[in-house]
Amino acid sequence: MNKKVYRKKERMPAHAGRILKSGFIDQYGLRIDTVASLLGLTRGHLSRIINGHSPVTPDIALKLEILTQTPASQWLAIQSKYDMHIMEQDNGFKKYKQSLNNWAAGSLPMPAEQRREDKQTDALVIKIAKLAKHIGKRKNLLKV
Repeated sequence: MNKKVYRKKERMPAHAGRILKSGFIDQYGLRIDTVASLLGLTRGHLSRIINGHSPVTPDIALKLEILTQTPASQWLAIQSKYDMHIMEQDNGFKKYKQSLNNWAAGSLPMPAEQRREDKQTDALVIKIAKLAKHIGKRKNLLKV
């Protein structure tokens, strides 16, 4: 008898701005403009953070720490987990990751001199460098 194996689908991590909205602003019945003023942000900027269109940056995380009594490191960890999840879903990143894994598996076991002179290794490095530059330039990758 064959048993089916079910995997739990990994849930997308929450954006730090959405946690700010549900766990602080809504909880205390605060107005967006009030919180924006307290953080030294425009209403529009805070709105973009809350709606997941802009990240919580280190300077904002430090201000949030004072306002919410939640450590800045926790705000940044939440944001980082979200950003990494989004990045890992990108097809360009997946190609880059696979290529880099192939290079490491094939090239690192070689002696350094052989690796430096190997044409296939050079070609793979060039390919990986192009992929890395391409994913680094994607401006809208982390936007929802």
